[in-house]
Amino acid sequence: MLTETPNPILLLVEDSEDDAFFFRRTFQKSGMSCSLTHVTDGAQAIAFLQKAMSSGEHRLPHTIFLDLKMPVINGFEVLDWIRKQTFPVPLNVIVLSGSEQEEDKARAADYLVKPVRVSDLDRLLRDVCPHEIGAHA
Repeated sequence: MLTETPNPILLLVEDSEDDAFFFRRTFQKSGMSCSLTHVTDGAQAIAFLQKAMSSGEHRLPHTIFLDLKMPVINGFEVLDWIRKQTFPVPLNVIVLSGSEQEEDKARAADYLVKPVRVSDLDRLLRDVCPHEIGAHA
């Protein structure tokens, strides 16, 4: 008997409506079968992850796209919090930032400088989202 595996979740943590719109639009056009959840600050990201770990209300995301410069709790604080947790599965975190400072890049494993080109984001989505259903028009 085959069991259906739920689509992997991508979590976008981005306070800029323009950047979030660009990301969502590129994601939709990519035709990936992952699910995309968007939160607008670090506190919401931590709350999402805590709920996923404790109550099962959410599944843990496969990959987190994390902006650095955000209100309430910034991306570095979220990254530090994530590193202190014990998750049942490893989380991929890709930092999205307008900063090109080497010290910022060194604090993150994967780093993408904004503004992001559509082709770079599309390629990255194909790398992190393991199930493809074909490109949409």
